[in-house]
Amino acid sequence: MKRLPNLNLSEEEYLTLINNPITRGGEGIICPGTRKDTLFKIFIDIYGNNNPLSDNKERKINLLFQLDLNDLVKPIRTISYKGQIIGYEMSYDQLDIALKKIVLPRKELIKVLKQSRETLIELSKHDITYGDVTEDNILYNPKTKKIKFCDIDNIRIGTLPIDTKGFSLSKYYSLTGTIDEKADAYMHNLLTLRSLSYNYHTYDTEILLDLKREQFPTRFKQQARNTFRSMNDPKSFNGEYIIQYVKR
Repeated sequence: MKRLPNLNLSEEEYLTLINNPITRGGEGIICPGTRKDTLFKIFIDIYGNNNPLSDNKERKINLLFQLDLNDLVKPIRTISYKGQIIGYEMSYDQLDIALKKIVLPRKELIKVLKQSRETLIELSKHDITYGDVTEDNILYNPKTKKIKFCDIDNIRIGTLPIDTKGFSLSKYYSLTGTIDEKADAYMHNLLTLRSLSYNYHTYDTEILLDLKREQFPTRFKQQARNTFRSMNDPKSFNGEYIIQYVKR
């Protein structure tokens, strides 16, 4: 079994990183890695204090390192500072762009959505639920035309739960009491609707209200209507991906 390596930061290295983040997120910061093809994710709170990597996250990162799955950003090693693990180093392709930040022709966008569906189905075979399936967390490479998912520490693997849930996933969980492969299909359907029939700034509550009124989006085959109706109540959601019913 491969052992996940660890990088121990000096105080100088640590201060350089936290003072020069590439971007900030809800749980921490993204910083340049040790190579051009890596990045650091360091967990700090809004006040700049370290949030040591939770046992749940550390175990998930280790499992993903062992699995070495395609179409996911890959963990390379953990990062520690003053005896505590504070983050991890991950693979990075400079050409990758978050889906939210690019405008693709409809034909290409459909391909991207179908690719992401296949990735989620493949992950389910490893007892993994991605959970927060959004345009922020899907990376697109314009050169290869391929996608991968990022934010890998926030997924469910086996009995290791998702750590934080966005609004739509929280709503799904509150109504179903579970996060499973159906949750991924449900979230992917919302992403598909935002991408193809609304826009990325449309609230999911507005989309679901249209579905409840049976104001179904056009350019989907008739078979999609049963799935649209089932999305009104996540407890009765049929688990189908609507991207398979899209019309070009």
